Order: sequence, then structure tokens, then C-alpha cells
Amino acid sequence: MARTSDRDVFVKRLAELSGEDGNFVSNEALRKKLKWEKQKYRTVHSVLRQEELIVVKRGRGGLLALAASQQSDKLKLFVSYSHIDKDLKERLIRHLQPLERENLIEVWADHEILPGDDWDKEISKKLGEADIVLTLVSIDFINSKYCYDIELIKALEREADGEAKVIPVILRSCLWTKSPLGRLKALPTDGKAVTTWLDTDDALTVVASGIRDSAIALLENV
Repeated sequence: MARTSDRDVFVKRLAELSGEDGNFVSNEALRKKLKWEKQKYRTVHSVLRQEELIVVKRGRGGLLALAASQQSDKLKLFVSYSHIDKDLKERLIRHLQPLERENLIEVWADHEILPGDDWDKEISKKLGEADIVLTLVSIDFINSKYCYDIELIKALEREADGEAKVIPVILRSCLWTKSPLGRLKALPTDGKAVTTWLDTDDALTVVASGIRDSAIALLENV
């Protein structure tokens, strides 16, 4: 008789815990049922998620279910930026589209506000719903009363409450390390501003990769 693989055991135990309705279950409950070490659990979990056999969503300790019974829970990503950096913002969003196709994130920025909408109310609503807040940092972002005094303050408050993750993306060199963002790990690597890279696409690829890692960590939380 063929030996049952770890991935088959994982799926079987998950199905047992999920029940007929295919409910989401916690990583802790499944790992306890499997009696596996954390590293082994993480490895099999990651493989099954990449194969789209399981879906994950945020919750205490991270939640998961079989893909056939539930839809994946995309993280809401809010982009805070100065309109002077509009072109770089649009290039970054293009680099994030593969993450949207992976069903990891759903990107929102204020260019999606429709004519006639209350822009301040809409921004506040989307910022309040965000799982990840990208702050596209430049001297113009720092000097913007709306970006710095309203969006950034609210984002950091939500981060302090464990409701969102704030990721600074350094677009142009400035004294950002002297701001409240200075305590956070920034992208690209070592907070080297995007505009100082020889190839902007190289920099934005590093940014997108870092955001992908953060999104997976938030969703899997194992």
C-alpha cells in the first residue's frame, strides 16, 4: 500500500475539522490535530496554498479552509501618497498587479474615487478598512498636511491597535527616519529611495516582493 503523503494527511485532517460546510479553522487547531512541529506545518501549508488547494484569511492565529468550499480572503491594501508622486505610484501599482492575480491583495488608491463622491469620507472609509497601508514617502509626502497629519496618523493608530500593517516605501530621499515612520522597516532594501536605483523597475520589483512576503505572513500567520 502506498504511503500517505504529508499533504494528503494535511488535507484530510483539515476536511475533518471543517465539517460538511467547509468552515474555516484555525492553524492552531489543525496543527494540534496533526501533532506536527511548526516548521513542518508551515512547509506543507505553504505548498498547498501555492497550489491553491487551500485558502486562508486573517483571524486569531490565522484561518484556513479547503479551496473547494471557501473563497480566498484578499488583504485590502491602501496607498497613501502625494499627488506629486503620481507617476511613481502608478508604476508601483502595476508591479502589484501580479499579487492581485494571486488573490493576495486588493489595491486601493484615491484615483478610484468617482466624480461626485465625498473624497474625504471615501478615503477615511478605505483607510479604516485596510489591512496594509503603503506610505509612499518623499519630501512632498512629509510636507503634505493631509498625507502626514491625517492619513499617516490614522494608519499608525490602527497599526498600534493591531488592525493594520504600515509599510513605508521610500520613493525619494528625505529625512523620513526622523518621522514616526523611522521606527518601521522600509522598502526597498535598507530604505534606499526608489529614485536612487539605476533601474526603477528593479527597485519596484524589490518593493513588490517585500509586500508579497508581508501579505503572505499576514494571511498564513502560522
